[in-house]
Amino acid sequence: MNKILIIFLFLSLTSCKAQTDLNSTIEFTSDLEKFENLSELKEALKDVEIIALGENTHGLGEVFKIKTELVKFLYQELGFNLVLFESGFGDGTLAWEQLNSLSTEEFTNSFSSNYYYNSEEIKELVEFVKSQKKNITIKGFDCQPQQNYLIKRMTEIVKPLDSVLAKSVQLEMRSFNNLYQFENDKDTLAFNKQRERFKKFLTAYDTFLVQNEQELFKLGTTKNEIDAILKSNEIFKNTYSTIEIGSMMGWPVSANIRDKSLFETISWFKETNPKSKIIIWAQNSHIENKAKPNYNVNWMGHYLKNIFGNKYYSIGAVVYSGESLNYNGTIDFEHNDKNYLAYHLNQFQKDRFILNLREYNKNDFISELLLGMESNGNTAEFIAKDRFDGLLFIKHSGIPKLIKKE
Repeated sequence: MNKILIIFLFLSLTSCKAQTDLNSTIEFTSDLEKFENLSELKEALKDVEIIALGENTHGLGEVFKIKTELVKFLYQELGFNLVLFESGFGDGTLAWEQLNSLSTEEFTNSFSSNYYYNSEEIKELVEFVKSQKKNITIKGFDCQPQQNYLIKRMTEIVKPLDSVLAKSVQLEMRSFNNLYQFENDKDTLAFNKQRERFKKFLTAYDTFLVQNEQELFKLGTTKNEIDAILKSNEIFKNTYSTIEIGSMMGWPVSANIRDKSLFETISWFKETNPKSKIIIWAQNSHIENKAKPNYNVNWMGHYLKNIFGNKYYSIGAVVYSGESLNYNGTIDFEHNDKNYLAYHLNQFQKDRFILNLREYNKNDFISELLLGMESNGNTAEFIAKDRFDGLLFIKHSGIPKLIKKE
């Protein structure tokens, strides 16, 4: 009996230590004087229903790692249970339907066609989610059609009943990319023809699903999978069926179109899951509260802040130094310059912390126009207190540890 009691006490202490360690890896403050553990974050977020965790650029592994810790904390301590990645809606929803049959690595490589997220850091989050028996969910909310797992499942689902339609899926979905080339060539006729072809294919695919629903059920396709593809195709059609040449790559119109769609999908998730508390995982610009000075993009976060007010809480990521991954290689950086926000945050000699800007009242660098690193090593000027509700500061980050494809 004593041995059992000793074992129980040991396990209890171990469990408590794990929670304490989680809180101590990321500090929290509202004044940059007194740093505390994350338990203080609970009070700041008590009325929040949607929290957005930003990343200044996708290619920073330590950012992924710390955001994973935050997701665990938000789930365990505050009941946030729906994680929405800046990944394709179709990829995420269809992969989720196969969660139990996919290995952790397979799911990590399937739920997102964003290759940065096919990493060991995201795999750790997937392992945690799998252990929670679907009490916390991972899905995607992006509207871009180039989604590998979506295309794979769209092909597999119809193949037993219509091999010709199945063979056309990859061609028609990949042909969407022709819109970029036709726009670059200023070929309006070809652009419009490709746009109509894409819309026609999606409509024909939808019709096939609806007309053959019962047969598909008998073959093992679930209603959730059919509904996911129909919703995915609806997102594509709403976003691109009337798009004009010049809007695929033109700035800011291309960003405005995409982010309006992102907002509408987040809103749909909230409407269809009214009791869920949502975590958004995306790049800083998408989640910001208001436009940066001299920028005229209507980002997703602007809509969310306008609609949800203080029930929406955005946390922008700021990294002082490290190595960032992009599609062309890696970039070394260190912001040892007073013009950078990261420089000032680094003066507090903390490895990682969250600064609650809602309760930060000092008139200092937080209210000044400073530089921050954005996607692919680009920079942007912004006033931190205007742009976000909070900041996640990380002193140093390397690149994500990408999962090697066999």
